[in-house]
Amino acid sequence: MGLLKALASVRRRGVEPRADAGVISLFVAVLFVAFLLVAGVVIDSAELRGQRRALSDLARQAARAAVQEVDVGLYRLTGKVALDADAATAAARAVVARSGLDADVTIRGDRAAVALSRPVVVQVLGLGSGSVQISANAEARATWGVTAGR
Repeated sequence: MGLLKALASVRRRGVEPRADAGVISLFVAVLFVAFLLVAGVVIDSAELRGQRRALSDLARQAARAAVQEVDVGLYRLTGKVALDADAATAAARAVVARSGLDADVTIRGDRAAVALSRPVVVQVLGLGSGSVQISANAEARATWGVTAGR
């Protein structure tokens, strides 16, 4: 009880609060803002990484679809594997179109290259534009017959 009486008497005398009384509150506020920024970077980078992986997978699927369109007539005449450029481009674009995107498809001989890009909305740290443009490229090569030892 003696301690309570001492504290009460100090309060009655009008003892001034210390000058550093709000420092803890300021420190907590600064740490909270820093925590929010770090959490925002982690969340947004995870989202971008996942979207980039999905776009890359789609580009690879489109390239594989394109190399299925081998020019069979040319192969039968010459034994050389080459893609039917129009059919390969259409096959790649059909795969990509299911996702609502457009693809840049390049056909050279027995190879197909697909390039995609799309905007991704940044959820937490959407300062400024609020979206980031991501892109992916993939290439595939057509083969015909047995390729062991190549």
